[in-house]
Order: sequence, then C-alpha cells, then structure tokens
Amino acid sequence: MDNSQKKMLQEIEGSDRELRRFWAIIVLTISVFLSAFHLYVAGFGLPGIGSKTFLILHLTIGLMLVFCIFPIRKGLRQTSIPWYDVLLAILSLVVGTYIIQKQTATSIMSGRPTDMDLFIGLLLIILVLEATRRVVGKPLVIIALVFIAYFFLGEYMPGQFHHTRGDFERFIYEITYRNNGIFGTPIYASAQFVFIFILFGAILESTGAGKMFIDLALRMFGRYKGGPAKASVVASGLMGSISGSSTANAVTTGTFTIPLMKRVGFKPHVAGGVEVAASSSGQFLPPIMGAAAFIMVEFTGVPYYEIIQSAIIPALLAYIGILFMVHFEASKHGITGIDRSELASGRKLLMQQGYLLIPLIALLYYLVYVRVSVNNSAFFSIIVLLVLALFVQRFKDNLGRTAIIAVGVIAITLLLQVFIDPINQGLHALNAIFHINFFSAEMIRWKPEILTLLLISIGIALIFALSQTKMKIDSPPIHFGWKQTLAGFETAARNALSIIVACATAGILIGVITTSGLSTKFTRIVIGFSETLTNAMPSFLVTDNTQLYFALILTVFACLLLGLGLPTTATYVVLAAIVAPVLTDMGVHVLIAHLFVLYYGVLADDTPPINLPAYATAGIAKAGPVRTGVQGFKYDSAALLLPFVFTLNPTILLITDATWYQIIWAILTATIGMIAFASFIQNWLVRKYHWYERILALITALLFIQNNLMTDIIAVITLAVIFIL
Repeated sequence: MDNSQKKMLQEIEGSDRELRRFWAIIVLTISVFLSAFHLYVAGFGLPGIGSKTFLILHLTIGLMLVFCIFPIRKGLRQTSIPWYDVLLAILSLVVGTYIIQKQTATSIMSGRPTDMDLFIGLLLIILVLEATRRVVGKPLVIIALVFIAYFFLGEYMPGQFHHTRGDFERFIYEITYRNNGIFGTPIYASAQFVFIFILFGAILESTGAGKMFIDLALRMFGRYKGGPAKASVVASGLMGSISGSSTANAVTTGTFTIPLMKRVGFKPHVAGGVEVAASSSGQFLPPIMGAAAFIMVEFTGVPYYEIIQSAIIPALLAYIGILFMVHFEASKHGITGIDRSELASGRKLLMQQGYLLIPLIALLYYLVYVRVSVNNSAFFSIIVLLVLALFVQRFKDNLGRTAIIAVGVIAITLLLQVFIDPINQGLHALNAIFHINFFSAEMIRWKPEILTLLLISIGIALIFALSQTKMKIDSPPIHFGWKQTLAGFETAARNALSIIVACATAGILIGVITTSGLSTKFTRIVIGFSETLTNAMPSFLVTDNTQLYFALILTVFACLLLGLGLPTTATYVVLAAIVAPVLTDMGVHVLIAHLFVLYYGVLADDTPPINLPAYATAGIAKAGPVRTGVQGFKYDSAALLLPFVFTLNPTILLITDATWYQIIWAILTATIGMIAFASFIQNWLVRKYHWYERILALITALLFIQNNLMTDIIAVITLAVIFIL
C-alpha cells in the first residue's frame, strides 16, 4: 500500500493526523514493539507473564496508540500529538499498569474492590469507549451505552427485561477485573489470534503481493466478458481472506482494479460497488477468513480444520454469486474484456513473485496437516515470508555477498541453540536488577522448525533468484528490505487498533449480558416472538421449519443493525456473543449458527448509509459514496440467501453423514439457486427478463433453499421453463 492509499484509508477510518519527526518516531517505536511482542508470543509463548497480563498489555498499548494516532475529531489536520492526547496515552499506561499489579490483590481476589480499584476501573471503561468512538465510530459506543443504561435501569424495565442487579460496584468489578468483561473472550481472541494474522497480512501486503494477486487474476479472467471486474472479484477475495479489513482491502486492490473496470465500460459507481462486494466477502473465504475462523474456534470449541472445511463451499458459492452478478451486468451493457496482448504473462508473474504464495502454503500445511497451534502456524509462515522477501532479490543482485549473509544467519541460528540457556539465565537475572517480573527462566524457547524453515526458505529464495536471472525476469515492483519490514510492523499495529478497541467494547456488552442475565432472556424473547408469528399464520402455510424461519429473519435484522459501521471482525465478535446463542438454543448446530451471523455481519458492512468500504472505493472511482454503497450491497445480495441455504441444508457444510452423491446434489442445487437469484437481482439471464420471468427466477432460487427433493425437482422444472421462455 503506497502513501496515497495509506492516507486515504486513514482519513476514511477517522485519522487525518499526520505525525512528523519526534512524534512519528514515537508512534513507530510503539507500533513496532506491539507487533514484535505479538510475534514473539506467537512463536515462543508468554515471557514469564500470565495470560491476563498479556491481555492487559495488548489493550493498554492499543489504547496508547489510539490516542497518539486518532484525533479527537476529524478535520484538525494535526502534525503533532496535542497535550490532552499525550495525557490520555499516559493515563492509559497508568491504568494498565495498576490493573496488572492489582490482579492478585486481596481486594480483587475476594470480590471486594477498594474505592481506588473502582475509580481505575471506571477510568478504563471511559478510555475504552472514547478510543472506540475515535477509531470505530459512534454506533458501537451508542450500543454499549444502551447496554450499560439497561444494566442500571433494569429494575424499571418491563416483563422479560426486568432485573435487579444494577449495582455500581458490581458493574465495575465484573467489567474490568473479571474475565467476562473487557478482558473476556473478544479481547483474548484479538490478542491471541487476530493480531498475528493482521501482522502476516500487513507484511505480505508490504511485499507487493496484492499487485501480484491482481495481475494473476487479470491473466485468468481479464480477456473474458467484463474481465477486469471478474479479476477484481478473485483478487479481492484472496486479499480479503488475509487482510481482515474490508476497507483496507478495497483501497489496496481497488486502486488497480477500479480504473480498469471503468476503462472497459463499467459505470464509476458500479465499479466501486463490485470492489466493495468482493472486498467484504473475503471474510468468508478460508484459510484465514479475516481472522474470523480463529475467533470462531474460541466461541464454538470446533477445531479449526473443521471450520474451514465447512466454510469453503459456502464461501465459493458467495463468490460464484458475485461473479455471475458481474457477468450479467457485463452482458446487459455489452462490456468486453481486455485484449490478451495487454495482460502480463502468468509464467513470468509466478517466476517474479510466485514465492509469495509459499508462506500461504506453509500456513495451510501447519494449520491443516500438522495441526500445530494457530499462533505457531502464523509465526512459522511469517518466518518463511520474511526470509523469502528479504533474500530473493538480494541473491539476484549480488549472489556472493548474499550467500555470505545467509551463511551468517544460519550460523547465528545454530549458535543460538547452544547459547540459549546462558541467554535465558542472563535475561532472568535482569528481574532482580530492575525489580521486575518480566523475564522467565525459559524466555526463549527453541523450536527445531525455525532452523528447518530457514534452510528451506533460503534454498527456495536461491532457486527463484537463479531462475529469474536465467529467464531475464524483471525485478518485483517492491524491493523488500528492513524499511518495508518496519512499515509492515507499523501497519499491522495501526490496522489492529479498530479490532482491539471494538473487542474491548464488545467485552463490555458481554459483561452486561452475562451479569444482568440478558442472554437467556434475549433467547426466550426471540423464541417467543417467533412462536407468536408462527401461531398467527394459516395452518396450511405452517411447516416444521416455520418458527425457525421467523427466528432466522429476526436474527438477520439484529445482525444488520448491530453490524452497522463496525469492522467485520469486531462485528462477528459482537454477534457471536449476543445473537448466535439464540440460534443454538433453537437447536441449530453451533457452527451453522456462527457462520450464519458471520455472513450477515459482513453484509452489514456493505449496508448503506454507514458503509466505509464504499467511501473508499467511491473516492477511487470518483462516484457518490451512497450510490456506490447501494451497488456494493446489490452485488453482495447474491449471498443474502446463502446462510438460509446452509442452515436448512447443512450438507454443503460437510457436517452431516450424507453420501457423496447427496453432497454433490446439494452443492449443485445451491449453485443453481445462487445463479437464479443473481439473475433475478440483475433482471437478466441471456436477455432481459419479462416481469413474470423474473418472478419465476426468484421462485426458483427460493425453492432451492429447501432441503427437499420435491422442491428441488419443482425448481429444476421452473428453471427449464425460464430457459424455454
């Protein structure tokens, strides 16, 4: 991502503060430390501190960075950090330090916090809400304030919402010192899983991988009807799975793809809308799913490999829907592709930057085949990525000198195994010198995989460098070095801030829900309302699934409402805590319930008027943001029915005992249903629909939702009638 893209992204996400000199160095130092600390923890574990201390440090440093980077309001164009934000950053550090020191204090362990404990806890809540307002925006803060108000006003609430637990001391204690509030599951997922993959994505992006994905996608689809738009869908899907941010993905890929789409004939707002839909839907796509997969492991207890196995087919169906939406749009307006002579050679692209795909292969290998921990998998992949990115070009530029450096790196790695115990003893001795308890006796834990990966990566880098020289392949657009490495570390810390503060605020919501007993009441309310609606229906329209249909529809509205204006990963955290339990209590499989809320949470990110990716792509396309947002929602709407499909027909999630031909039939009918719904939205199949043909297309799509052979046969007949017409 170049400087202009970074500036656009920062302004859209609320930060137009451009720090210089001293302040820029301060922010860079804190950001690099935060990223390096998480990288260390991912590889070697916690350095003599408890997991709770790790979460507090994660949030504390995140809050400090927020007040250093994000101004109190947009439009100030500050080049330094004002005194009040410096004070807030210092206050965040003081609050975090206090809470770390008080973890095992008698007042906290006994559940009788002192007045100072309560004051510090209140300060933490205020700091979290203010940081959330600056980074994420007002919607999540308003939701949090509503929940807080509910906690204290529960005795005045009617019916199911009534409770008598609104005590101030209990509120502060539960939210700030217990593990079901700010330092609960959301912030744990953010610290343990999300950050390390944001770091992986940021480093990968700083190598120029985004441009490679775009060029490869253009090579695959560029010459076909509406080719640049189809290439945008594929490239944005690949980047979106890794980036975890719809807006960042839209800026990164949209800078290249939107001008190409406009050039072949797509209208500006349509080009921007295609990029919005493609960028957002990357959160569905394994292996990373914008980090949602790893958070889902925490919430559901389902192993990672089972989650990505279940998520892969719906994700591909979602992208099939978007691709057909693009195809029908291109067919309607006679939009062609790019001449083949203008497209880069796929072989040369793979030789030039194909090594950047190897870290992704390594990630899948460790996650799915070896099944080591999520953190270790990311750590090993980042090692592979850094070695390849740093050595390939240097081997090509100066083979002899780089070979000496490579031998030196290997020698240092080998020596580290010998001297690791003395180094740990020396670090451990620093605790007594500085009166701290940070360094453990096993501060550095050697992993044999590091040396193996180092040797393999250097070997691969040498092969690529020699092949590029022999084939006279041009150098990649970015010469990766230490500057790009530090930039990747800083970008990761900046990109993680929205997740950190949103997860902390989500912890407040979860704390209120748990402490007030709202979780069980909310479930009873939805089930009761669904039952009332079912009873009001004529008996001949009621089926075994009618009540579930109503509950799912109510859940959709809750997801779209709660997800407005939130980063997609944070949206999923909120929905997983509040909404998903409703579906599981109604008998829906836990994985289905969480995938359901994930899909509609991501669609909420595309819903106008609060649609940050649309503001990003509208700026690139030079179109209206609201109009672009509507187009984005339109192109993503092909996936609107998909969660209903896999909820009522879980065969496509591969979690049933279905036979192979039942699985193929389920996938086939779901695919046809997606295409039929896309044609209904676009009012086009092989030509423009008549009004009754369009209704038939909608009926076909709805019939394919049912997990029933009879409705499938009727849908196939209806589709045949459409073609005959």
